[in-house]
Amino acid sequence: MRLLLARHGETDYNRQWRYQGRTDLELSQVGQRQAERLRRRLSRESIDVIYTSNLKRAAETAGTIARGRDLRVVPRENLAEIDFGRFEGLTYAEIVKSYPDWDSSDYNFTAYGGESLEQLSQRIRAFAKELRSDNPTDTDILIIAHSGSLRVLLCVLLGIDIENWRRFRLAPASLTVVEDVEQEPVLTLLNDISHLKTK
Repeated sequence: MRLLLARHGETDYNRQWRYQGRTDLELSQVGQRQAERLRRRLSRESIDVIYTSNLKRAAETAGTIARGRDLRVVPRENLAEIDFGRFEGLTYAEIVKSYPDWDSSDYNFTAYGGESLEQLSQRIRAFAKELRSDNPTDTDILIIAHSGSLRVLLCVLLGIDIENWRRFRLAPASLTVVEDVEQEPVLTLLNDISHLKTK
């Protein structure tokens, strides 16, 4: 099984460096162009099925990529971004000002009405189990989701402690590839954005 992991295109919140989480925004004009360039990049790839987060920015990216191809698009709520609770829509500076006692390395957002890193990882582990049980071993799967959910998925697939999720960087509309998922998963491409640099 080969997994192609793509982050959705840019939104206005991404550009403004705001915590987005479950805030359900559509792609910006830049994000729409990024999704189109990602579509062109993926036109050379074998894809059997697309799994996408149910949030608009990911679903819109999935729709762009599926356009013109006979691809089944499967929305999954468990691929949604981490819920930032009261941090949603705020910048880092605004959070620090409003919550001066907050430790930015502590991802136990339940204290702020959101979702903890452990809760996110439980959702992602369930999704990874579902992938393996629902698809043949020779399947090429495209997964379109979010920075947080994809980074945790990488940790789960590669057997890395989820506390290391921030060690991966995934830009909007980036492509990451994990091969041999059924055997011993191998990361063969990480955060590729070369397709965004072409005219």
